[in-house]
Amino acid sequence: MPYLTVFGRKIYYEEYGVGNAPVLVYLHGGPGESCLTYSYQAEKLGETFHVVSFDQYGVFRSDAVGEEPLGVGELVRMTEQMRLALGIKSWIPLGHSFGGMLALVYAHTYPDSIDAVIYDCPMWSALHTARAMAEATLPCFERDGNAEQTALCKEILDSKISSKEAFEKAMSIDMNENVQRHCHVIETDRYNDYIEAHISDPMAPEECWGRFVGFRKKIFDSDDFYADYLPYLKDISKPQLLIVGEYDMTCGKFEQDRFADSAPNGRTVIIPGSAHLTWFEQPEKYTEIIKEFGKEV
Repeated sequence: MPYLTVFGRKIYYEEYGVGNAPVLVYLHGGPGESCLTYSYQAEKLGETFHVVSFDQYGVFRSDAVGEEPLGVGELVRMTEQMRLALGIKSWIPLGHSFGGMLALVYAHTYPDSIDAVIYDCPMWSALHTARAMAEATLPCFERDGNAEQTALCKEILDSKISSKEAFEKAMSIDMNENVQRHCHVIETDRYNDYIEAHISDPMAPEECWGRFVGFRKKIFDSDDFYADYLPYLKDISKPQLLIVGEYDMTCGKFEQDRFADSAPNGRTVIIPGSAHLTWFEQPEKYTEIIKEFGKEV
């Protein structure tokens, strides 16, 4: 397996595609998901781009998290060290979900290291993601007469709630079958079929599979996870592309409108009939959108 050593930690990474093409670096979500489930899409995008995909420090095939603190800032700095170690002059961060937060912070912190930035159903603010989830699920709980969950959603939508409290409450939203249907959540069997059909066995040791637990705890304990990064959008001078599923509950209308109003050179594409996993639900459309954007950069 290919590894880079960054700040003394081993980071698992993969490369796809044409060496002299524009470089995409995929920043996975979760937090703690790994880049494994994106490998099929990375191969398809590799027909046009040079794609770099990796497991963030503390996730799956990369080294497990140690005793040190870990947050958004550390992951962003490690991403920049990877660029330097790979000898890449500049690249296009492509961040999904939590990876969208990393992509925005990276683009803001290292503007000379990017050619553009792509956000796929991003999480730019823990507070506004929590509110988007509450807004999406509240009508279903009200319809079903679920008083406890209705009250929970209304607490999340209270203007006086803190970012951390709102996010922690959002993690307690009951995503039952009715809610999943209402919010167009992907059926587990359908997703598992996709994984079986398109993703090869990573041949990873057993101890790799549980690493995301420690990683998530570190991220959720870090202060910078709960920061509002939406103001960063206006400072990114390079082209920005926002891809959002029609039914996505992570990047809600508030954030979409904020992007449209404040992102210079920003463009939004909403994928109909898709929710949070746009690259899985509409793979051909997703690939086409990114390839077309690449021609404009």
